[in-house]
Amino acid sequence: MNDLQTQDKTRYLICFIIIFLPFLIFCWTIPFLSNNTIGNDYIKFSISHQLELLFSLKSGSVPLYVPGFASGNSSSALTLGQFFHPLSHIASIMPGYWDGKAIEWNTFLKLLSLGLTQLVLFGFLRKIRLGNFFSFLLSFITVYNLRLIDLLRHGAPMEAYTALLILCAIIGWYFIRPTKFAGPLSIICVTYLLVCSGHPEEMYYAMLGTGLFILIAPYYLSEMLPEKQININIAFNFWVKTVFFIFLGILLSSVYLIPFYLDFIAVNTDRVTQTYEMANSIQNPFASSLNNFFFPLRSQATSAFGGSSFILIPSILPLLRAFGIKIPRSVWVIWGICLVVFLHMQGGLTPVHRLVWQYFPFAGSIRDAGRISIMLPFFMMLLTAWIIKAEPFLADRTTKIYSTLRPLTILSYIASFLLLFYYFMLIAGYILLGPSTLFSLFSDYFANNLIHLSLFSVEVMIFFLGVGLLLLMARMNIKNNSGNSFLGVFIIIVTIIQVGAVIKYSAVNWIEIKTDSPTLNEMYLQKRESINYRYYPGYGLKSSIVGKQLKNSFVEPYLGKIFTQVITVNSQDEAYKRMHQGRLPQQVFVEGYNPEDAKRLTRGAKNMTNGNVKLTYSSFNKLQFNVHSEAPAIFGFSYPYTKNWKAWLNGKEVRVYTVNGAAHGVEMNEGDSVIEFRYWSDAFFWGMIISCVTFALIGCFVSFRVLKGLSMTTGIISICVIAAGVFGIWYNSLYSGDNLNTEYTWDYTPPLETPNLAYGKKNWLGASAISSSVGDRERELYIGRFVDGDRSQNSGFATRLSESPAWFLDLFRVEKIKTIILYKSGHNLKSYLGPLNTMARICLSSVQSVSPPIPDESPMIIELSNDGNKWSAPIPVEFRPNSGAPARIIFDKPVSVRYIKVMSIGESQLSFDEVEIYGQ
Repeated sequence: MNDLQTQDKTRYLICFIIIFLPFLIFCWTIPFLSNNTIGNDYIKFSISHQLELLFSLKSGSVPLYVPGFASGNSSSALTLGQFFHPLSHIASIMPGYWDGKAIEWNTFLKLLSLGLTQLVLFGFLRKIRLGNFFSFLLSFITVYNLRLIDLLRHGAPMEAYTALLILCAIIGWYFIRPTKFAGPLSIICVTYLLVCSGHPEEMYYAMLGTGLFILIAPYYLSEMLPEKQININIAFNFWVKTVFFIFLGILLSSVYLIPFYLDFIAVNTDRVTQTYEMANSIQNPFASSLNNFFFPLRSQATSAFGGSSFILIPSILPLLRAFGIKIPRSVWVIWGICLVVFLHMQGGLTPVHRLVWQYFPFAGSIRDAGRISIMLPFFMMLLTAWIIKAEPFLADRTTKIYSTLRPLTILSYIASFLLLFYYFMLIAGYILLGPSTLFSLFSDYFANNLIHLSLFSVEVMIFFLGVGLLLLMARMNIKNNSGNSFLGVFIIIVTIIQVGAVIKYSAVNWIEIKTDSPTLNEMYLQKRESINYRYYPGYGLKSSIVGKQLKNSFVEPYLGKIFTQVITVNSQDEAYKRMHQGRLPQQVFVEGYNPEDAKRLTRGAKNMTNGNVKLTYSSFNKLQFNVHSEAPAIFGFSYPYTKNWKAWLNGKEVRVYTVNGAAHGVEMNEGDSVIEFRYWSDAFFWGMIISCVTFALIGCFVSFRVLKGLSMTTGIISICVIAAGVFGIWYNSLYSGDNLNTEYTWDYTPPLETPNLAYGKKNWLGASAISSSVGDRERELYIGRFVDGDRSQNSGFATRLSESPAWFLDLFRVEKIKTIILYKSGHNLKSYLGPLNTMARICLSSVQSVSPPIPDESPMIIELSNDGNKWSAPIPVEFRPNSGAPARIIFDKPVSVRYIKVMSIGESQLSFDEVEIYGQ
């Protein structure tokens, strides 16, 4: 009885330590106590995406669409917000989440999930009969490593990692001890968590790793547990059942998966089906990968997986053959998987990555070869577990000297020797080759802004801890998988110190001072000012229709407006061609519209002087306008055209036309009208149907098999009611949420006698203003804001800081011009931290008051040309200091010109709200 009580106390103590451990490892970012947090994409994307999606839900509407996100996109594009993962919703109901503590609660739940993940792994290792010491040690180094910290700084990928580890452990558990419902339901639920984790690339590799483990699990686990008989029939039966459960989990996640593919991936061009050069753009040099085993701080972050020196042990497993130790076929296969993954991480340095990119479905859309390393820690854990349990090698039967050398002892000694050899090789390289050459070979990425210790001191500490741990492991008595208790505890403590140091000092470049997230009231105020998403969305998330529009024109700055001059076109390309030739703010180019009706509308509105638009209802999925027009006209709605927006005029559904290349237009009547736009997604609808039906079928099956009589009937009815209720709540919420009361009005202005010749014309940046950064190149697509007709402050565009940036405008034909007007931007915080500025530090707080540095005013000139080759003498541009007035260049007499160049002299930037050009 005392032994049982002692075992229970030990078990509870281990569980407590495991749950507490993540808060110790990440003591420098403990929620609610520390002033620091993990920055990088975690703050910029995961948290801000999550807040945007949950805000819509909080206001009563499940978001199908997010206005202004990459100029407007499906809510599935905000996948990093993890809208269909329970972690986001658990965080949102915690006290203080909507009072600025979103970062705190997300971090707390992520750290807690790490403890739960290690607990599951610990249970799995105990199930394959490893002792408490090795189960704790292996589960710890599998969860905590550099792969974890890289995934955590990206936010959502960490949930893919924890789901991978838990799912594989549950699958292994299910093979060891098949259960009717607990195992299958756990596999289904964790598969759902993996698919909905929010980072499709890491989810893809995690699912690949899960599939590989399913194939090898029967043979590996029967090797670890000899009493588990295995043959092809048993293995096949296990494969079929497990794959079926995985499939059910995927079906359950259809509400995320189907719209993500159909509403985002299928209409995206920047992130999918890219060239191999794009897929191989993030290089992972071999030395960087090798450093994971020896000097983890010098491994490249995007493919790092090191941490504990113990991972060197499974990597040199084939050396056991030199000692005559037989290695099972299943263990060889796992080691081969690790080798292939390691070779894949090298990108174009080996053919493995190219073959996977070329022949595996969806692999061609993954940018970083190193992300496949997400599956390495688990497979290395399996290898180490076998090494621990492997039979000893008999070295000398006659003298009894080293008569029982265990594989773990052998490999620990060899690993410690290799670690010493690698270190002394670095020292020799430093002496013989010099530091610059050495760093180019062995230091592709390393921590450089350390908090307390120099890099050298930290690395020396980590190195000697690693050597010491390997030697201690080699000398440890591991008979029956249990060693000296004191020595075991000491090894665990030192391992925690080593791994904790590696994680802390690898994360220093991503640690940021913690700031409060926007409160619910602040977000309501933000949406009252503008319904658009206000932060940088991330590179390459715009739809193809937006990309084409930006390359040929601009996204209409006015949410809703009245067009009185209707021009019919047959295609989008014809619309762009006609708009480049010349357009007015009152003109609209409509695809598929009847030419006679176009003439009728244009004639009827010829003398129109009054018209106005007022937004009366706004939510993510629905907008309603009150419109007054003196004549029948075309109402333009600026959101990118996707065929998902449906329109109602005075309660009657009407046809929606494609106008001005990529906007929406509806024909409206004279007088007062109520025009309503609703976003509808077939992909979301069918995804929700499949998820709810799958949930109902699973629940009904379990009720049928577990319950009897009235209880069974009650259970089945309850499950069906829940599934139908969830669908009904989802459907009814789409257009019935709170009115966000976004303030928007627009007043009609008759055509000017002298039109603005610059409006909508083709324009581009000079070479010096163009960036090599893919993020900045995407931002530069918005250069059309210089000529979009919107003069309001900070509505334009700012080039990056560069040497003598230039901007060019093509009037399409030689025109007689008299006046050039330049409206300079106001340089306030909003223009720098808005959704387009990829280079600025993104601040979540809407009340941030620190302004970015503004370069000194530089001389500015304008040059004119008729052919784009020969340019006139520079014309100086003068802005009156602090007046806010535009600069006007008025010629004494009209000048014939087609091309106009505006240039700022010296290191500076061009920043205008609008550029206007008028003729005689």
